[in-house]
Amino acid sequence: MGWSLLKVPEKEQASAWSPWVCLLIIISGLFIGLIIAVLKSPTAELSLLNSGYGLSLMTWIFAGISVSIALYSLCWEIVATCVWNWNTWCRHTHLICRRRTHQHLIILNHIFLSSDTKLLSRITHIPEDDDLDTPPLMLLPEEVMTQGIPRFEQLLRHLISRILPLLLRRYPSGPLRVIVQTSGSNKERESQSLQHIWTEEHLPWETEIELQNTDSSLKVWNQFMGAAKCPILVLAMHYRQSEDAIPEFASVLFLMPPSMLHPDEQKNVLRLFRAMPLNTRLLAAELGELRDTVFIPADKKSLVWHSGLSDAAAQSVNRILHELSVPLYDDIGMGGVIDYDRECARYGALAGWAMIGAAADMAVYGPSCQWLLQENEDDAWAVVLGNVSSAIGHEDLIVPPPFPGGSIQIASLLSGGLYSLIIFYFPSIAFSWLGMAILLLSLVLMLPGMAFVLRHVIARFQYPLFIRAVKQSEKE
Repeated sequence: MGWSLLKVPEKEQASAWSPWVCLLIIISGLFIGLIIAVLKSPTAELSLLNSGYGLSLMTWIFAGISVSIALYSLCWEIVATCVWNWNTWCRHTHLICRRRTHQHLIILNHIFLSSDTKLLSRITHIPEDDDLDTPPLMLLPEEVMTQGIPRFEQLLRHLISRILPLLLRRYPSGPLRVIVQTSGSNKERESQSLQHIWTEEHLPWETEIELQNTDSSLKVWNQFMGAAKCPILVLAMHYRQSEDAIPEFASVLFLMPPSMLHPDEQKNVLRLFRAMPLNTRLLAAELGELRDTVFIPADKKSLVWHSGLSDAAAQSVNRILHELSVPLYDDIGMGGVIDYDRECARYGALAGWAMIGAAADMAVYGPSCQWLLQENEDDAWAVVLGNVSSAIGHEDLIVPPPFPGGSIQIASLLSGGLYSLIIFYFPSIAFSWLGMAILLLSLVLMLPGMAFVLRHVIARFQYPLFIRAVKQSEKE
């Protein structure tokens, strides 16, 4: 699984153009001409040099040599252009895939509420007074206890009131996408409640609300990531239901596309990257691919969260990261790895947003790069959160195309042939200013035109083969 980067293999570089081949053609042409001159020379009364036959023979010899060198150069140019086209397409395709994996949104603000108010302190091993052995199950203990949809409305109002001042300051009006994922099963009631609160508060944005199902995964998040043209508000929570023994949490993220921020504002902001499909049976290879995408510079330490992994996979995370030489924060979690299920509870598909909210809070403690691994019954995902710019890497894409020596020679021969026809049929025009203008015009048009036409024809026939190779790479 992984990123499914298109790995179309590049072709080996074409062999360099050889002047020795041209020298061999010249020697062979002269040798063949000499043999013809000896075998078919005129009668003895007229020497070869004094006869018209000698001049004609020399003309044909040099014409044959020129055509042979032009054909050799043309064949070399065709092969070199095919290799250059293929390798250039491969590099551009790979770069497009890399840029797609590096798509991200900027977290302008976030709020993460956990019933365990000292969760991050325990994870980071920062001692606090009055530590509770058993964290409470409820958020906002000072407010009246509710269950079900009233509890959803209660937490929703609290989150909106907390995030509203920043929203009004940074984005006072315009389209806004709202993504809501909760543990509740009555999505219709939740949608009605959200619409009612939004109308009641007279909020100024043109909202597009998306309520995700309880079993929705980060795959849905990738769809929003690729099409993000406006800010996104993510609301995720597990609220109290009847006979519920899982601790509550509530999280809100205010996300904005990087294009909507000034470059100076993007230096130290949190970034949430596109999620990568994860095959936990091949965890070492998958994490290796995540590392090789170079989201964050290699000298930066990372913090790894995971939720929903099987016992075997969870136990192997530390070992795999050590084998991959991923620098970790030794003083946070278990050597830089946090088992979110053990610290909190199993939230299923909600664990993704729960960990993202907690990781955004954790950024205050210093981690500049955090990996979040989540698995549920249907699939598994890995997402990266960091406060440094992504490093796509320097791709050497500016490779000059092969010199069009063959097409230039063919164009020169054609121009010379055209001028010879003019001399033969219209000698008065050939040796005039009009003839010179025709010769120069033919050179100006044919020299670049032949090179352009040749490359266009080669690309036209070669591109379907490349597309077929790309589709084969997708299947693999």
